[in-house]
Amino acid sequence: MARSTLHDVPRPALILGFAGLIPFALGAVGAWTLDAERAGFAIPLQFFYASAVLSFLGAVHWGLAMADADRRAGWARYGWGVVPALAGWLLTALEFEPVHMGLALTLAFPVTLAADIVAARCGLAPRWYPALRIPLTLVATLCLAASTLRFVFPPTS
Repeated sequence: MARSTLHDVPRPALILGFAGLIPFALGAVGAWTLDAERAGFAIPLQFFYASAVLSFLGAVHWGLAMADADRRAGWARYGWGVVPALAGWLLTALEFEPVHMGLALTLAFPVTLAADIVAARCGLAPRWYPALRIPLTLVATLCLAASTLRFVFPPTS
């Protein structure tokens, strides 16, 4: 079986997926180009968006399980569908320190990617899904890391 590429991804998923990176990129750029007060507004917006995207990534698996009801998807498959949403909710609801929240979000995306790759290899997600998720995860993760580093290494005035 040949490895899928971005050419195999349905065009709407490709375009909307990459458009979904805009808030990640704007948050990272804002973190480093805006004054401290405005950056203090831009970064939480990026983090809240990341939490919403985590929820979406989990919902993909819930939807795939529902669409494949003939296989009698069990607890593990439906359970994974809610884990990213719960993680994102906890990170934002508990108002962790920005560095801890940013680090956790930065790590959450590669973890969900790993699960998506396993799901695709097991035939539980479309074969093309990792081809889309890998570049999206790379960019989102780098943007979250860049914003998180703003708290670790604040620019000097």
